Amino acid sequence: MSQKKTASDKALKSLADSVGDFIRYWGFRRIHGQIWTQVYLSSDPLSGADLVRRLKVSKALVSPALAELEDHGLIVPAGGDGKTKLYTAAPDVFGVIKNILETRERKLVEKSAQHCQKLIDIEGASPSGISGLNGDHLQQLSEMIQSAQTALDLVIHFASPQDLSHWQELQRDWL
Repeated sequence: MSQKKTASDKALKSLADSVGDFIRYWGFRRIHGQIWTQVYLSSDPLSGADLVRRLKVSKALVSPALAELEDHGLIVPAGGDGKTKLYTAAPDVFGVIKNILETRERKLVEKSAQHCQKLIDIEGASPSGISGLNGDHLQQLSEMIQSAQTALDLVIHFASPQDLSHWQELQRDWL
């Protein structure tokens, strides 16, 4: 194996590991991010055995993760020989991410907003509330949750490849 190929394999493994770490914040496991990165960047469909070899993990870890990624629509079957199933990345990654944000993250933020509003309703207009809570902080928390809802709605709205230019414009404006 050439030195350049070895360096590339190591860099790809490091990237897959870091995507795995990042994706954990979205409620997935590290292995999901590692597998998805490998499949997404591969020029050829990959099998579970390919992923076990590339990631140096057990088949018992890869097999259920493949099924979960397929259930979420992040990877799709790409044929195989009946014994070996091959996978490729879903063609519309932005659509999948948008769906996950709409069905999971939006529900979490909405639930927080509902609980916060219930507490505001119970506490009433009293400056210190009925249970000694800091009313100003409760209001600030409510505003923070509303801001999170707005930010999430923006991300969902602009979660498509053609709308990436909007994000790039926002980034330029912020920097």
